[in-house]
Parts: sequence; structure tokens; C-alpha cells
Amino acid sequence: MTTTDQSINSNVNIDFKPAHYKGEKRENSSRSKPSYTNRHKSSHDPKMNSEKYVAHRYQEQVAHNVKIKPGEEPVRIGSLLGLEQVGQCIFIEYKDDIILVDAGMEFAANETMGADYIIPDIAYIKKNIKKFKGVFLTHGHLDHIGALRDILPELDFPMVYTTPLTLGLVKKSFDDIKMAQKIKYKIVDPDVDIIKVGSFMVEFVRVNHNIPETFALSITTPKGVLFTSADFKIDHTPAIDLPADLAKIARIGTEGVKLYIGDSLGSNRPGFAISEKVIGQNLDKVIRDAKGRLVISTFASNVGRVIQIIESAARLGKVVFLSGRSMIGYTEVAAELGYIRVPDGVIRKIESGEINTMPDEKIIVLSTGAQGEEFSALARMSRDEFQYFQLKPGDTVLTSSSAIPGNEKQMAKMINALVTKGVNMITLDDMDIHASGHGGAEDHKIMLGLLKPQFFLPFYTEASLRYRHRALAMDMGMPSDRIMMPSTNGSILEIYDDGVVISDKSLKLNTVLIDGKGKGHLSGEYVIKARQIMADAGMVSLIFKIDNQNKELVGNIQIESRGFVYSSEVKDIHTSIVEFARKKYNDNKGKNRPVADILKMIKEDLGGYINKIIGRSPMIIIGYVYISRDAFKEEFSSEDAIVGSTLEEQGGDS
Repeated sequence: MTTTDQSINSNVNIDFKPAHYKGEKRENSSRSKPSYTNRHKSSHDPKMNSEKYVAHRYQEQVAHNVKIKPGEEPVRIGSLLGLEQVGQCIFIEYKDDIILVDAGMEFAANETMGADYIIPDIAYIKKNIKKFKGVFLTHGHLDHIGALRDILPELDFPMVYTTPLTLGLVKKSFDDIKMAQKIKYKIVDPDVDIIKVGSFMVEFVRVNHNIPETFALSITTPKGVLFTSADFKIDHTPAIDLPADLAKIARIGTEGVKLYIGDSLGSNRPGFAISEKVIGQNLDKVIRDAKGRLVISTFASNVGRVIQIIESAARLGKVVFLSGRSMIGYTEVAAELGYIRVPDGVIRKIESGEINTMPDEKIIVLSTGAQGEEFSALARMSRDEFQYFQLKPGDTVLTSSSAIPGNEKQMAKMINALVTKGVNMITLDDMDIHASGHGGAEDHKIMLGLLKPQFFLPFYTEASLRYRHRALAMDMGMPSDRIMMPSTNGSILEIYDDGVVISDKSLKLNTVLIDGKGKGHLSGEYVIKARQIMADAGMVSLIFKIDNQNKELVGNIQIESRGFVYSSEVKDIHTSIVEFARKKYNDNKGKNRPVADILKMIKEDLGGYINKIIGRSPMIIIGYVYISRDAFKEEFSSEDAIVGSTLEEQGGDS
């Protein structure tokens, strides 16, 4: 079913039925057979422990030298997001066909100096738009769908292949309802459908995560099967979703996987990820035992956790007040699709003011801000800046998330502020109230053991964890030369009949920053560098007024600075800079050099001069205007007086 503006329908069928469904062997399958010897059939029993899976070990082989046939065209896989950070955006290309797997965003760090978030650079896709066939989405977290509201319009709204919850969250991410209605999509039934797009056939394979409807993708290509795990763990007792389809994964592994692209995020943790059922039981206990008001903070996108909290509140006769735009949005989508089934009145918005009329013991506030984000609801509560709710001694605050690397300091600051208010603080240090959505080492062993891929690409996080994942695969006997370790986004893997190689060609990707919703892209590297310079050393600007006939300076060089030096020093330093710049200009104006070249030289020399004076290198902006001395002879004096003014978008080399 293709649509641009219809209600989400999970019962829609697509006429791509697997020939092997119910056990029939697929005809003319292009799955490459694994080259390892002495493979044993993997059990499909989901209760089998990982050690038995690991027993089906890879057989050590000599180094694999890929033989490329004359004129052979490879399948190309390129990473636009996921080799250097958490998130995923991959393109797969064969001849005249390109598809994308996910289009996530990266949350901006302090180094991006005020940008809201970072999206993949899709210049290559736009350049090859005639080949582009659509986007396949694995699940609804922002690091997998967050860039879609920016890139779908740029790509003229290509087809999106996904499931109902993920589609609903994509639509919710659009601020403009009319733009959201332009999304073209096909709803996939993962138990039945295989989607054929150009040279590719794509199967959705159920895995577990902390949001329902998370799927790995098995992509059959002319050069073999690619299997991307998406974010996954193996949970035999999930709280909301069905267990991972290990039988289907085992079947795909038996038929043969050429390349496995695996989520590496939890590969450094021993054991299995904690089951969501355990977390649900612990949350039940906290909600039941809370004597006063209870504030629970978690990621809005952790839909499974949000559902657990709401259903527990309903069972225990309490009311949940939602706080935060994203929390309300995600919950609304889950409720519309039937994932939340509670009586009317259990879920309310904190803005309604009803919270002030309820007994304390009945109140649960479900809030954003578990990472200590400065402007989140919980952080504002910690500073008494939240207009709808004020914390008081006896309240309980629970943070149901672990710290994202880099957020530890701001989380600690917020928790300290909360504790000083006399609230009862519950964190991960106190009990298991959060489970990672990413599997531990044993989960990864099961996936590798079932798939038995010929080649492996650790993915979806920074290098240290990808190398941990690599080591884990090698411990299972996988030869190191079959584990692909490209270092940067833009790297290309080429898949041939005989194997997989890292191409010597790569894409040069720009950092694409989004600064304000719908306000356009910033040129990443330059903007970040410029903001960093201004933050570290400030800014100095000079405007030269030049006679349009003889290139003589007319009047004063205007100088302005911000964040540069203390006010007690500014006059002397400004005078020194102006004298330096005037002398440099006068020394060079008679050498028949263009004015722009003279000013560029002054800018370069001025950087060293200022650094020598104050020990820092501010941003230097130099502009110039041509004027007629006769028209302004009464306005300008011949003295080197300093004229200060606020400069707005002056021209010239910056």
C-alpha cells in the first residue's frame, strides 16, 4: 500500500511473499554459502545458553585474498553515520539501485558550540538521486530516524519502508503537519513480507530493544546477503514486544550471510542485558511503595519503559502526569497504536493544572531530563524554575537511565541539586531500574553464532567498542582479516563474489549541523571552528575606508571587539592594533598589489601580532569600503582616532 496521507494501518499487506515461507526452500536464492568447514546446525531453541551457540565456532583459515573478476561490479556499502558515533545511516548500492538503512541524527556535543544536532551528509545520495529507491527503517529512536525530517524533503520524499510505530514517530518529528502528510510509505508485515526494491530483497527480522517494533534487516543482494542487526539485545521475557525471532535468524545464518553489520554498543559488558521484565518488577515496587509524589525521569523514546510505568500506575490506582513535548508526543503515538491500554484519566498533561488537586500519594510525574539536560523538565525542577510543579521534601525522584558518555558532570550537578531539596533520590546505584537496549557480550555471541557470517563489520559506535566487538568475534574463531574495521564515516565496503574489501576510495563528508528547527544547515567544520575560536579568544573586527582613486586610507580604521580583553585594557590594545594595521597598509599600498591581497596579508600578520600581545588568537574579521575623499573630507580627520561601532554583516574577507 502506497500512501501520502492515510492513517497507519498495521494490517496492510505487501505482495512480496517469501518463497521459503513455512520452510520451503527459496528458489534461485542468491544467498552466498559460507566457506567455513565443519559447520554444525544451530539449535533454534531460544532457551539454549550462549555457550552452546559459541560451540559452533568459526574455523581458522589462511588470510583471505579476494579475487575480483574482470569487469565485476561490486555491491557498495557506505557509512554516513555510525563508524565514529552512536547512530546509523548506511547506503547500499548496486549498479542503478541505492537504498538507505536508517537516517539517524547525532546529538550535538559541547564541541559543536550551540548547534542543536548533527545529521548525515547526503550529498552522494542527492548526486545519484535517479538511482535512489527508498529508506528502510529499523526502529523509532532518533539516532535512527532523527534526520528524516531534514532529509526527506531534500530527497523529494522517497518511499519509506517501516512498521506502524516507527512511522508514527517519524510523522510526529515533523513540526509542519502538511510536510508530514507528504511522507510516502509502505507498512511492512515482518512475519510475511519480503520487500523487493531494484536489485535488493529486504526481510525484517524481529529483535529486542527498549522500543517496540525493532527489526534487524536481512538484505539479499546480487553478491550475497547483508545482515544488519540494528540496535538489539536478546530478551526472552520482554515487557512489551515479542521475543527476538532466533529461529528466523538461525535460518538466515544457515542459508548463508556474506556480511554482518553488528551493533557494537554493549560489546564491552559481560553477560546478557537485563530483561525488561526485571526492570518492570522493580518499577512496580517503587511505584507501590512511594508515600508521596513520585517523579520518574527517562528517555521519551524509551517507549517500552514509559508503557511499563503507565500500566503500573493504572494497576496501583495512581495518575501519570506527562511533562515535556517529546514525552507527550511519543506517548500519544504509542496510545494511538494500542500499545497503551489504561482507563481514561490515568494519563494527563502536567500543564492542565490538575496535579494541584490530587493527593500526593496518587501523583506520578513522568518527565524528560534523565541526562541532566539544562532546559529539561527535571533540571528545571531541580532549580525551582518549572512552572507547573515544585519539588518538596518527601518527594521521590527516580532516574531510569544510564549516563551517556559526556553527560556525567551535568547529571551529577542535577542530582546534587535534587538531593539538597530533601527528596528521596533513586538511581541505578540503588537498584536495577534501567536496562540497556543493547546486548552484552553473550547476546553478541549468540548473534554471531547463529549468523556465522563470512565477513563482519562492527558498527554503530566509537572505535573502542567496535574493537571490543572485533576481539569478541576473534575469540569465537573468526579470522581477523574477515573483520572489516574502516575508521571513518564515508568509508566504502565493496562486496564481490569472492569476498569483501574496504575500498581505497571514500566519500568526503561534511559535518551538517542543524541550528534551530527548520532554520537550515550550517557548514559544519567552518562554523564549529569559528565558534570555538570566538569562545576561546573572542573576536576583533577592523573596517578600512579606502579612497577609490588612489587607495589611500581615508580617516580612521574602525575597530570593534567582543570577548577579547578586559575593559581596562581595551583602549591601549585597540590603539596598538590600529597603529599596526595602518602601518602595514601604508607600507604595502604602493607595491601595486590589489587591496584585497594587502588586507589578507594584514589579517595574517595581525593574528601573530595579537597573539604576541595577549597570548591568544581571536577571530579576526577585516572588511573594507571604497569611498570618495571629496564627498567626505569634512567628516574624517587626519588623526588616528579610534571609532567604535557595532558591525553587522560587513563585507570583506572573514
